[in-house]
Amino acid sequence: MKPEKARLVLAGLKEAGVNFAAGVPDAQFIQVYRMVAADPDIRYVGTANEAEAAGVAMGAWFGGMRPALIIATSGLLVATYHLARINLLHEVPLLIVIPYRGDLGDPRWMGLYQKTTEPALKAMDIPYRVVTRSADIARNIKDCQESARAWLRCAAVLLTEEALW
Repeated sequence: MKPEKARLVLAGLKEAGVNFAAGVPDAQFIQVYRMVAADPDIRYVGTANEAEAAGVAMGAWFGGMRPALIIATSGLLVATYHLARINLLHEVPLLIVIPYRGDLGDPRWMGLYQKTTEPALKAMDIPYRVVTRSADIARNIKDCQESARAWLRCAAVLLTEEALW
């Protein structure tokens, strides 16, 4: 990932008013994690797994923060139970930012993620946007955060390889 693309993600989080982020760093999105962790306006908490990160982000919202959950594509499956509970029972407006893998051009083994990511979000009734252009990253992060807050539910932004690399 190019640093300027990671800066677009950070800019989107800041424009959206995010002041807390939780996640599990992964190789695909490592520059985003580093920039978020270094930013003085966003408190970042790294966790052992994505389910724990979802719980930490939800707790941050109950503590008055504006959280984002930053997870790998595979991490969505790890966090599914916790996200479903957050979304359906607790009405927590949690922004979820995911580098979307499994798209055309990705290695064959990543195809699994295309088969599971969007169906999992739909099953949990989490609205989402798939972003394919770098120029649209910040606006879509902000739009999804605003919708999450207005609807008191999770909303996800899926950033494709085309947008990020």
